Amino acid sequence: MCSKPKAMTWSGVVALISLMVVATTPSLAWASSSGEPAPRWPMLLAGVVLVAGGLALMTLRGAWFELSSRAKLWRVVGVLLAGVGFYGVLFGATEPPPGGERVVWMSSYTEARELAQERGVPLMIDFTADWCLACGELEREVFEHPSVRQRLEQEIVALKIDYDAGDAETIAAIERFEVSGLPRVAFEGADGTYLRGASFEGKLSVDEFLARLDAALEGQDAQSEGWLQSTLDERGLWAVFLLVFGAGILSSFAPCVYPLIPITIGVFGARQAASRREAFLLSLTYVSGIVLTYSALGVIAASLGTVFGGFLQHPMVQLGIAGLFVALGLGTLGAWDMRLPGGLQTRLGQAGGAGFAGAFVMGLVAGAIAAPCIGPVVAGILVYVAQQGDLVLGWSLLSAFALGLGLLFLVLGTFSGLIQKLPRAGGWMEGSKAVFSAVFFGLAIFYARLALPVLVIASERVWLALASPLLH
Repeated sequence: MCSKPKAMTWSGVVALISLMVVATTPSLAWASSSGEPAPRWPMLLAGVVLVAGGLALMTLRGAWFELSSRAKLWRVVGVLLAGVGFYGVLFGATEPPPGGERVVWMSSYTEARELAQERGVPLMIDFTADWCLACGELEREVFEHPSVRQRLEQEIVALKIDYDAGDAETIAAIERFEVSGLPRVAFEGADGTYLRGASFEGKLSVDEFLARLDAALEGQDAQSEGWLQSTLDERGLWAVFLLVFGAGILSSFAPCVYPLIPITIGVFGARQAASRREAFLLSLTYVSGIVLTYSALGVIAASLGTVFGGFLQHPMVQLGIAGLFVALGLGTLGAWDMRLPGGLQTRLGQAGGAGFAGAFVMGLVAGAIAAPCIGPVVAGILVYVAQQGDLVLGWSLLSAFALGLGLLFLVLGTFSGLIQKLPRAGGWMEGSKAVFSAVFFGLAIFYARLALPVLVIASERVWLALASPLLH
C-alpha cells in the first residue's frame, strides 16, 4: 500500500482546524475598512485546497471492507475534509460576498410612517421571516447592492417587518399590504397612499427593483412588467416557453444538480441498459418524474393564486434534505447497503422492471430536492403562473422548465450505453465513490446552512478572515 504524502495530509488538517477556529471565535469581527465586499477568490481557493487535501488523505483504490482500520480512518477524515472544501467552493460561488456597508432598517411601522411623512419620501416595507430563504437572498443580492443601498438610504425610508411577529401592528400591515407570500415588498407614498403597482412579491433583479423604486418615487401605481410578461407581450407565447425551457437547461448546471448526474444515471440503470433504446426509455422515465413534480407545482400555484414553495423554505424541510445527503454520503462511502431489499426488487421486476419504476421514483425525488437550490428561477415562473391563474398555462410552463432541467440527464443517460466496455467494478470505482461521498457531505452542509444561520455566519467570518489582508 502506498504511503501518504505527510506534508499535504497534515497541511490540509491544519487548514481545516484553522478555519474552524476563525469561524467559532466571537472576538474576530473582520470587516472592510473601505466599505467594499470581500473578493470571491480567497474563499474559492480555500475550498479547492481543502478538497485537494482531503483527496490526498484517502486511499482511493480498494473497497471499504478491504481497507485496514488506519486506511478507513484516513478515508473518513479525507471525505469530511473534501466535503467541507466542496461546501466552501459552493458557498463562495453562489453567495454574495460578505463585508461592506449594510442597509439600515427601521422596525416600527408607526415611527417609519411618521419619518416618511416628515421627509416627504416614500416608505418601503420589506416583509420577511426567519424561514424565508428567498427573503435573505433578496436582501443580500439586491438591497445590499452598492447602487441600491445608496438610493435606499437617501431617497426613501426602509422598514422591515417580521411576518411571524403576531402583534396587532404586524397583522394590520399584512392585511393592508395584501401579503399572501414571501418575499413581499410594499411601497407607500409620502401621503400614505398604497402604491400597489410598485409593490411586488417574489425576487427581482437589481435593475427590476430599481424600476419599481423609480415608480414609487414618482408616485406611479402602474405595475412594471416582469421578464416573463414582457417577453410574452413582445414575442408571443412560444418565446416564453423557449425562455423557460432555456432557464431549465441552465438550472441543470446548478452546483447542487450537476454533480449528481453521473451517479444518478448509474443508480437507475441507464449505464447497464442492454441497448441505447432501453437507456433512452430509462432516462425518459426519470425525466418524466421530474416533469410530474414541477407540473404539479405549476397547477397548485395557478390554483392558489400565490407563490407555492414556502414549505420548501421551511428549516425542517432543509434539514431533511441535508439529512438525505448525509445518508447518501454514508451509503456511497460504504457504511450501509444502498440496494433495495430483495423482496421489493422481485416485486418491482414482476411489475415491469425495477429500473423503470426506480427511475420514475428517483425523478420525483430529484425534482423535490432540486427545488430549493434553483428556487429563485422556479419562484419567478410560479409568480407569473399565480398571477395568471391559468391551470393549463401553469402545467405547461413548469413542464417546459422541467424538460429543460432534465435534458442533460436524458442525453447523458441515453448515450451512457457507449461506456458498457468499462469494468463495472474495480479500484477506480471505489475512488469515485469516495469522491462522490465528499460531494454529498458538502451538499448536506450547503442545505443545512439554509436552516442554520450560524453556518452562514461562520462561513462569512471565514471568508472575511481569508480576505481581510486584501481589504485593508
